[in-house]
Amino acid sequence: MLPTFTFTTTPALVFGPGKLHCLPAQLKRFGSRLLLVVGGHSFLSGKEWPLLNRSLEEHGFACHLERISGEPSPLDIDTICRKYRRQAIDAVVAIGGGSVLDGGKAISAMLVEQQPVMTFLEGVGTEKPSGKKVPFVAVPTTSGTGSEATSNAVISTVGRDGFKKSLRHDNYVPDIALIDPGLTISCPTPLTVACGMDTFTQLVEAYLSTKSSPLSDTLALEGIRAVIHSFKNTCANGSDLRARSDMAYASYLSGVVLANAGLGAIHGFASAIGGLFAIPHGIVCGTLMASANRATLNKLRETGENQAALIKYSLLGRMVSEGNPAGHEAQDRFIAYLEDLTSSLRLARLADFGISEQDFDPILRRSGNKNNPVQLSRDELAAILRTRLNH
Repeated sequence: MLPTFTFTTTPALVFGPGKLHCLPAQLKRFGSRLLLVVGGHSFLSGKEWPLLNRSLEEHGFACHLERISGEPSPLDIDTICRKYRRQAIDAVVAIGGGSVLDGGKAISAMLVEQQPVMTFLEGVGTEKPSGKKVPFVAVPTTSGTGSEATSNAVISTVGRDGFKKSLRHDNYVPDIALIDPGLTISCPTPLTVACGMDTFTQLVEAYLSTKSSPLSDTLALEGIRAVIHSFKNTCANGSDLRARSDMAYASYLSGVVLANAGLGAIHGFASAIGGLFAIPHGIVCGTLMASANRATLNKLRETGENQAALIKYSLLGRMVSEGNPAGHEAQDRFIAYLEDLTSSLRLARLADFGISEQDFDPILRRSGNKNNPVQLSRDELAAILRTRLNH
């Protein structure tokens, strides 16, 4: 008999190479006044923007344009919302990487609220959001965070008192996720690596999560297969549209499964480290993935308390192996695969971003094990950081 479980809302999905041209038709249902949120300059300076801009004009849309460079801060969100709150925006459209999508998602919500976004952030705010929003459409140009499928927007400040916290409500799931893998072809290799490792980490952590379900497991494995098949190809040949399509699909699935199964120790670290240091989220996830999974696997073997997770590690090992290894051999092959990725992709060490062992205490105070298949002690968590600290 299947266990009981719930599954959250997913966006209306438009997927495929060239689908950006469908955006104006998709937006007609909302109205004609749009707020477009984009990143720094890459999309606006690319070949797609002039064509899209002309098409939007031909379809009668009036567009305002705002940029979010880097991870969105409370000041970014509040400043943009004050500017447009009285302008009767019909829809917010975010076109960019995960940070741009998070920013657009937060703006669509805060245009309706009358208080600063800090008021509603988990862990630092004092109130829960109403769930009302301006319709929101997510158009990712990277394959990483899966924000196009989730109900939360990550807002951050960096520094001693910094944080990465979520603005979250079930209603904040995008109304439409329009995923055109062709938009990711221009991503430089370092960004492709960081985003791909974020996707892979989310899929694996959701699959191993104590909150996983048969449905989330099925989707996570589908995404993991796509990553195994195509991630290295996208890093070696960014113009490979088939590989880019696989990674865009995997990224979307990673958002779906993290929203339903949660994440583990790696993302517990990533939230803490990202609030204290200016380090890309995907790099934190990628550089810690092998060592965190090794620590988790070792603890599972020692305690024997979660046999289902050990079985899952064995399946992951078979997915990355020739032949049909089983048990410890299969599990170790998965860890070896992660270690090979760490090495072949030359993932940065924590010290490259100014992190030292003296910073472990504030990092560990803010990190958590929630949903990890086994709880790791403070010493075990510190050992994971130490493994990836220096060259």
